[in-house]
Amino acid sequence: MPLNTGAIVGAGISSNSTVGTTSAVIVPAGTYSNWVTIQNTHATNKLSLSFNATATTADYTLAPGASITLPFGLANALNGIGSAAGTTYALIGL
Repeated sequence: MPLNTGAIVGAGISSNSTVGTTSAVIVPAGTYSNWVTIQNTHATNKLSLSFNATATTADYTLAPGASITLPFGLANALNGIGSAAGTTYALIGL
């Protein structure tokens, strides 16, 4: 019996990059229309996230290996800052 899952509403997107000790946009506005998961892939550095124009290490922080899923599309940019240079992260979403 076939399973009908409905129309495909968009293509999934995944990427990875690095951020240092200066705040930078890690998810541009409008990139993910439904949801996005951000994972800190660095072994020791922390990754802090903010919807403010500038992220600081006092913002929402992901420990090494931790992730967060935002179950909505991003109308504005998500900024990030690492606890040290070369903080790596991965993104996946729709």
